[in-house]
Order: sequence, then structure tokens, then C-alpha cells
Amino acid sequence: MAKMHKIEEKIELNCSADKIFEMLRAKQPDIPELCSDKIPSIEVHQGDWVSVGSTRKWDLNMDRIDAIDEENKVITRSVIDGEMMSHYKSLTAHVQAIPKGNDNKSCFIIASFEYEKIHEDAPEPKEFLNFGLGVLKDLGHHLSSA
Repeated sequence: MAKMHKIEEKIELNCSADKIFEMLRAKQPDIPELCSDKIPSIEVHQGDWVSVGSTRKWDLNMDRIDAIDEENKVITRSVIDGEMMSHYKSLTAHVQAIPKGNDNKSCFIIASFEYEKIHEDAPEPKEFLNFGLGVLKDLGHHLSSA
């Protein structure tokens, strides 16, 4: 049986959990405009921007929305194509926005990858996770100043 691995990071953003969740759920077309140095483009390949099962091509990979939990502000996506998949049989990302305090002005983001390596000496997707956290920080900064 294949061994599943998991890495996880937690960061704090100075924007509401609702705003960052909405950006990741329904306003993805805005991300290249806000983070053009990291994400020059995103295109829908199947479905739409918000529905489970929809696929999008980012510059680095192609992913599919697997689940959206609006109550807990969690989005689950599977990477289905791209450079990263040369190391992994499966790679699933989970991003959760958790409100911090009652002021609705800041939040915590818990981002994780669950993955199965193609070969045991394949690297952890730490660089990819850090890249994603950088994008989230840029989006959080933009949302806090908007």
C-alpha cells in the first residue's frame, strides 16, 4: 500500500477570513492582477470558477476543485497536471481560513498538502507550499488595504 505524506503550515493575515475565502472560492480571476509576479494567468478548462469538479490551468499546474466547505471556510483541490506531478502520484491541497478574534479584521490560514510520492526519494512539496503561502500573503495584504 502506498504511503501518504502530509505537510502543513499556518500563517496569519491582516484581512478577514471571509474576504480571503471568497477570493479563493469565487474571485480567482482577480488573482493574476493582484499577484502578477507570481501568477501571471489562470484559465478555466472545464466547468467554472467556483463549482466542485471544475478545472483550472495555472501557470505552474492544472488543478481541480474537489470540495468547498463554506461553513468551515475550507477549499480542497487536487493538482492533476504540471511539473509538480513528475514527483507525486497524488497531490491534494487544503486551505482553511479561520477568523482570529471577533473583530473580523484578521485570520489564520492553515495550508496543507497530502501527497503520495512516485519514488521514496522524491522531495516534499515544501517549495510549492511556501510559494502558495507567498501568494496568500500577497492577497491578504491587498485585501487588508482595499
